[in-house]
Amino acid sequence: MNRMRQIRLAMSSLMALSVLVCALAMSHAQDSPGILLTEDEFERQAVTELDGCRVSLERRKKEAHLLHFRHDCRQPLEEKLALLKKLLETLVPDLDDRKALRTLFVGRLAVTFPELAQRVALAASQHQDWDYKRAWKESGYSNRFFLQLISEQGIFPELQDMLATLGFEVQVASVEKILMAKPKNIPFGPWLLEHGADPITKLPFDALTWFHLESMPENSLITPSEK
Repeated sequence: MNRMRQIRLAMSSLMALSVLVCALAMSHAQDSPGILLTEDEFERQAVTELDGCRVSLERRKKEAHLLHFRHDCRQPLEEKLALLKKLLETLVPDLDDRKALRTLFVGRLAVTFPELAQRVALAASQHQDWDYKRAWKESGYSNRFFLQLISEQGIFPELQDMLATLGFEVQVASVEKILMAKPKNIPFGPWLLEHGADPITKLPFDALTWFHLESMPENSLITPSEK
């Protein structure tokens, strides 16, 4: 009888410990949402949620060179880039497989990376060659100008630094469907006005944006401690 009692006590203790471990795990999961990896015949996704807002990084099997980052949740740029890094590491864990990546599509810049879109609009407001009337009349002018600004004005150093830790150099590949408006009609218009933008000049503030990824030699990889 004593032996059976000892067994029952041991089992009760194990069950209590198991419940405690599960509770701690659930609490940690609520504080730090995990990343779910899904896959079907068409694509592979790394998905997470921020306060009920879905974030994903997608890779289609027929376009294995391309990643599509979807993130329209409220989150500071630094945290957003840290999350993108975790998603990429989860989605493409194999270093050799990563070398096949060539393109990062982020959708609309003002939605995915509003801080970067702010910088483009402000750079346009300060550029003597920006001509919004010409942009309305001349096909392709706004695309070329937006691409020039985002490529030459130091718009995305944080993205460059983050991707460098994963072995990539990054440049802007292309932009499409430029949006223009006066500051009062731009989501971050008050910020532009505070930084000296002309209230009556229409500015380019958003575009569908593709970044080109180029794998760096392995001996040139940047680690956080080297930055």
